Amino acid sequence: MNLEKSLAVDPELEYLETIDSTNLELARRLEGSLLPDGYAIAAAAQTAGRGRLDRSWVSEPGTSISLSMFLKPAAGMEQGLIPLFFGSRVAMAVASITGQTAAVKWPNDVLVDGRKISGVLAELGSQGVVVGVGINVERQLGAPETSCAVSEFVSSSFDETLSAVLGALRTGWKSWRELGNGFALSEIRASSLTVGKEVKAILPSGEVLEGKAHAIEDDGRLLIVGEQSHLLSAADVWHLRN
Repeated sequence: MNLEKSLAVDPELEYLETIDSTNLELARRLEGSLLPDGYAIAAAAQTAGRGRLDRSWVSEPGTSISLSMFLKPAAGMEQGLIPLFFGSRVAMAVASITGQTAAVKWPNDVLVDGRKISGVLAELGSQGVVVGVGINVERQLGAPETSCAVSEFVSSSFDETLSAVLGALRTGWKSWRELGNGFALSEIRASSLTVGKEVKAILPSGEVLEGKAHAIEDDGRLLIVGEQSHLLSAADVWHLRN
């Protein structure tokens, strides 16, 4: 595959036609090796990709981008903000590619017109953080109606889409390192589709909460205010119709 534009953004980018999971592959590379901050692997197909809460993220060849990046946060960088920030940066790239408004449903879904076009997964390891990003370039067979793809809005090749996302992630990560958590928080809050919405949250324990998403805290947790106030660090969040 021609990746001229993507390699211009990241000359060290490693590309694989197919892999079980780019996050798993990056974790394997980290075993006994030291990788530089920002080292990235991209693949055109995943056979055993994972999303949040160990859900599968399997992609057909060429229909979506699977991208994983290794990060070494500097002292003081709030690691809880990483998936939210990368989601905001993917939303920025998707908006620039498609001309559509893209925003983030807390904590990690990038939506266009209420439909999911991308997801982000961050995993903490001994050396740093591995962030995985999946982006729908073409609509896959059997894709749910709640999803969408770049091709529904504009003709953009794998390389064009990947290069835009890589550029947004790299410039954003550099700016966060230089400008601090306030920079990341401002982008996260500006891109949030959840704050201000009435929501239902399903916690990993199975407990269900309802209320208004009031704010994203400085550590990335979501404040929901209902009969009681709750700070969520992990949950499936559903936007309720007003």
